[in-house]
Amino acid sequence: MPNSDPTREDDLRQLLTDAVEVQLAALKAGISFWSEWIEHTSTFVQSATRTLSSISSEDPGSRDVVLELLDAGRASLRALTEIPKHTASHFVAELDRFESQKAQDRKAATKQARRATGTAAPGKAASRRKRTARAKA
Repeated sequence: MPNSDPTREDDLRQLLTDAVEVQLAALKAGISFWSEWIEHTSTFVQSATRTLSSISSEDPGSRDVVLELLDAGRASLRALTEIPKHTASHFVAELDRFESQKAQDRKAATKQARRATGTAAPGKAASRRKRTARAKA
């Protein structure tokens, strides 16, 4: 009968696998953070450039343009303050994806091991015994 206790090597392998998964999730979240930051900052810079051009031309409606710039600045700051929350959500979702994949892999491995040994799942074996007992009665 194989030893069901994990060995130190198994523990170390699991620890290293978990560390790599966390690192990958952090890197993907970081990429998401900087992509979002660049997108929002770029939008604000384009708006500010148009506004400054309009102000420089001494357009009579430049006061309205300055107000639009202030609104764009506030919207940009609001969006930038939301980025850490989005990044954290992305990080957690990535870790959940890794965990889900591991659960599917464990389930498939258990199913394959049962097929190889010819044993049924615990619940199925018990229900099969009950049916057999009823059939004999």
